[in-house]
Amino acid sequence: RYNVLLRDDKSYPYVLMTQEAWPRIAMHRGPRAIPGRYFGPYASVGAVRDTLNLMHKLFRLRSCEDSVFRNRSRPCLQHQIGRCSAPCVGLVPARDYAESVRRAGLLLDGRSDELTDELGRSMEEASMRLDFEDAARLRDLITGIRTLQARQYVDGRAADLDVLAVAMQGVSACVLLLAFRDGRNLGTRAFFPKTNGSDNPEEVLAAFVSQYYAEQPPPREIVLDRDLPDRELLEHALSSSGERRVQIKCNVRGERAGYLDMARRNAELALGTELTSHAAQLARAEALRDLLGMPSLPARIECFDISHTMGEATVASCVVFDAEGPVRGQYRRYNIAGIIEGDDYAAMNQAISRRFRRAVE
Repeated sequence: RYNVLLRDDKSYPYVLMTQEAWPRIAMHRGPRAIPGRYFGPYASVGAVRDTLNLMHKLFRLRSCEDSVFRNRSRPCLQHQIGRCSAPCVGLVPARDYAESVRRAGLLLDGRSDELTDELGRSMEEASMRLDFEDAARLRDLITGIRTLQARQYVDGRAADLDVLAVAMQGVSACVLLLAFRDGRNLGTRAFFPKTNGSDNPEEVLAAFVSQYYAEQPPPREIVLDRDLPDRELLEHALSSSGERRVQIKCNVRGERAGYLDMARRNAELALGTELTSHAAQLARAEALRDLLGMPSLPARIECFDISHTMGEATVASCVVFDAEGPVRGQYRRYNIAGIIEGDDYAAMNQAISRRFRRAVE
């Protein structure tokens, strides 16, 4: 199983709530260098965007960068459509904005029941002092949160759950992850581990569980589409590392069985799409080899392109391909200077010279 290598070239997305006088809420990838609270990780960018969309609708927190926030003189479009309270121009008191931030943090922490109880008491107090406008606003907020609970909660409880299914064709494998945290669906993500010749799905899944949860905190419950020989050993190891009991299950019923079936089907679809993409990439490489009369398939391709705005702000872009397709981590961009405006040939010469000078060095 240790020959199976989990390849994951993308960092996980988080929801970031910054630590400022007027905190903003946004998606974040990479190192946690910005001071603030990080919620996640989420399985997909789509899940983060859905969460942010909800936060802006319910709590009207700002999403703009600090450079934009500091230089506003009038409310932006986000305020006009009811997704921001416009703290940049002082349309919301600092105390009210801080309260919205606190409530958003409760919802992101999975403490939505506590939040709705608190909002219910506040709504009753507003009604008793005849502040019906504030009471109506709190009522709408409670309705939005309860709608989210009814749509996303698993078995009516705040589930802390991952569902995993593996699909294989020969030695190609796809492991699909469906994640729930505090009852909220955080989306799905497909992984394509390097199997190094293994065609055993149990071995691939066991290697995935051990490697993936060595880097990510395990949930309380992990549901698998097949049993593993060392399931009890993995349970013990994950419980020890997470300092809480972790259960690994393979025989489930009800709603969890439905999620498991969905994960199986999505894993098969993702694997089929990936294999089709690889086949198309190979066919294109073979056609290029035949066209250029090369003795073998190209191992690396670098493509350059020049763009500018009416001759100004010239930029050269470099994209890289290898035998498996795009290598996005090696893409480069070059700001071009010292040439006649609009001279694409000079810009290309400068970009290629800079690229290969660094390659030689």
